[in-house]
Amino acid sequence: MKKLAAILLALVMTTSLAACGGSGESSGTKETSAQSSASETKAEETTVEETTASAELQEGDSGEGEKILDSDFCTVTIPEGLQYKINSYYHDEDALGSIKIDFGKKGTTEGRLEVSTTRMISSLDDAVEECIRVRNLDTYEEGKSEIGEEVTYGDTTYKEVKMSHEYGAETCLVSYYKRADGKNIYVEIKTTQNDFDKLPIDDPLVQELAKSAVYK
Repeated sequence: MKKLAAILLALVMTTSLAACGGSGESSGTKETSAQSSASETKAEETTVEETTASAELQEGDSGEGEKILDSDFCTVTIPEGLQYKINSYYHDEDALGSIKIDFGKKGTTEGRLEVSTTRMISSLDDAVEECIRVRNLDTYEEGKSEIGEEVTYGDTTYKEVKMSHEYGAETCLVSYYKRADGKNIYVEIKTTQNDFDKLPIDDPLVQELAKSAVYK
């Protein structure tokens, strides 16, 4: 009888130990799964926040490259080495509006990208004429303009326009994008060549910016 009781007691102890071991392993697995799930959720939230920040541009936004700026009219990458500031940005329900993005190496406005659907243009030549017209060069004693050759960056063909007067000079890459809705896009990437703010239009960073721009 005593022998049978000892055998039963041994079986009970063995079963208890097995149950304890299984419980500890299950707890560790659950904890690891919870940590992995939390990490994945955090990564997803970070991606969404970065994408949203790029899409919701506002006047006055500023920063440094590399940075993707996504507007209603274009998507452009500010390359590393350039600073930027949204000078103005507006659009309405009829797809009319514009965005002006100042950029430079020194924290000053050495260059500007302007994309607009408010200009009445229907060709690259129209865009060039518009670029020169708004400068009112005939009101300066030494105002003059020079239309250069066409250059292609990325999927966009630009025409180079040089303008100057007694107070300074600037060079523009001008382009035109035909939209399906008829709200055609005027594109102007300009850089200044003044005593204090000077950035050549053929600077590699400016070329990189022009190459990255996608108009829509």
